[in-house]
Amino acid sequence: MNTATPLIELKGVTKTYRTGELAVEVLHGIDLALYPGEFVAIVGASGSGKSTLMNILGCLDRPTSGSYRFLGEDVSDLGRDELARLRREAFGFVFQSYNLIAAASATENVEVPAVYAGTPPAARHERVRALLATLGLADRLEHRPNQLSGGQQQRTSSPAASSSACRSRARS
Repeated sequence: MNTATPLIELKGVTKTYRTGELAVEVLHGIDLALYPGEFVAIVGASGSGKSTLMNILGCLDRPTSGSYRFLGEDVSDLGRDELARLRREAFGFVFQSYNLIAAASATENVEVPAVYAGTPPAARHERVRALLATLGLADRLEHRPNQLSGGQQQRTSSPAASSSACRSRARS
């Protein structure tokens, strides 16, 4: 058993959606502990609550009951601005539809988290171009999402999502 503080810890987490008189419990008492360096896959049938759980883990939604701790801190105590800071500095999101900005180039899409983090332009341009080159996209830096294949769009969205997590680890 790992005695370190979990990065993420859920205890008894439930999520119930209500529509008028109808209440549908999607998550039923989830217990989960994730430690730094672990790789975890959330799998299940369609409608089993995977997206709901991911939204709670990413602080995009709150559980109906139970507790969620991030690095030992109770997330339910955080206000809107603190949650936004946590999402910006600690989490990276890769959505199923990639959520790339249609009018922005691959480079500009990957730079978005760094812009919000206040990274100086020269530093972020250099880092993003090097990162995209390592992903085989050196010849696609200025292409818009509709000019990229599905795999190229995925490789563009992944570094955008991971850049905030990398930045957070570099500070610790």
